[in-house]
Amino acid sequence: MVSVSIVIVNWNGKKFLKNCLDSLQKVTYKAVEIIVVDNNSTDGSAVFVKKHYPKVKLIENKKNYGYAGGANIGCKYVSGSYVLFLNNDTVVTVDFLEPLLADFRKDPTIGCVQSQMRLLNDKSILEVAGDFISFTGFLYHYGYRKKANLEKYNRQKIIFSPKGACSIFPRSLLQKIGLFDEDFFIFFEETDLSFRVWLAGYKVLYEPKSVIYHVSGGDTILSNKYNYEKRIYLIFKNMNCSYIKNFGTRNLLTIYPVFIITQVCYIFYSLLKLRLGVVKAIFKAYWWNILNLNKTLEKRKFIQSEIRKVSDQDINPYIKMSPRWSYYYYSLSLFRTIQEYND
Repeated sequence: MVSVSIVIVNWNGKKFLKNCLDSLQKVTYKAVEIIVVDNNSTDGSAVFVKKHYPKVKLIENKKNYGYAGGANIGCKYVSGSYVLFLNNDTVVTVDFLEPLLADFRKDPTIGCVQSQMRLLNDKSILEVAGDFISFTGFLYHYGYRKKANLEKYNRQKIIFSPKGACSIFPRSLLQKIGLFDEDFFIFFEETDLSFRVWLAGYKVLYEPKSVIYHVSGGDTILSNKYNYEKRIYLIFKNMNCSYIKNFGTRNLLTIYPVFIITQVCYIFYSLLKLRLGVVKAIFKAYWWNILNLNKTLEKRKFIQSEIRKVSDQDINPYIKMSPRWSYYYYSLSLFRTIQEYND
């Protein structure tokens, strides 16, 4: 009987699939099914999976539905009690599943668990240990590029949002709160989903005993499909939409105005640096949100009335955390935390 359904969305990621699928063949927990959703790849990914991994369920889409749409399609075929979303550019350790499942058994209020993610090209370094909302409204990536053996990153921790490369949810909870917002296509979709986990009265946990390795950015950065301006457009579009949908009145009046001010500051910063493509991308993101505001407000109405069980005041102590000022300087000067870590 299948306990865990692993959903892998693939788009032209053939170069990653062998290492990922080979590592999954070796896991010690056997009540697993693997579902690869191919988003109309042109690199022979689907043929490769068919030939070398006949036990893997392969879903071949006729077009690229993005990560959000692809993952949602994959969920139509799951049969396990838990759904684990795994990036194709990951390599898992043999026993990574057991600690994740143990967390759900110990605490029924856990709605999502993220594994400890290390860089594949330097396994001593963390990729990130989870996300929090900073006072600017942008995400603070906890454990970003820190040593994986530091004690603080080897303790369980309640986090706001998981890194989407490896996160697991009870299937029953997903049926209750919904899947990924397909209007996002890619970037910030896992954070938007984690919002609903929290609003439904559940928690998100970082589990360091479950270890995987990840090629940071994988098929989005290395394929050059999502250049810097396009990534900025998608991230700003999706973050604004998500906050409008999910923030209660308290956070809309406190966090969101600061988030807007921070975006304006970044626009002026980009103008000073003559990054006109970035400025254009941000305004394009705003325009999308204006055109789709009615649709977003309908989603907000449903989330706030049907899903929300707790107040902003209840969850803010768990989902908010701000780093030292040096982190913001680093983020502003390079914008790497937004560029690299919202995929």
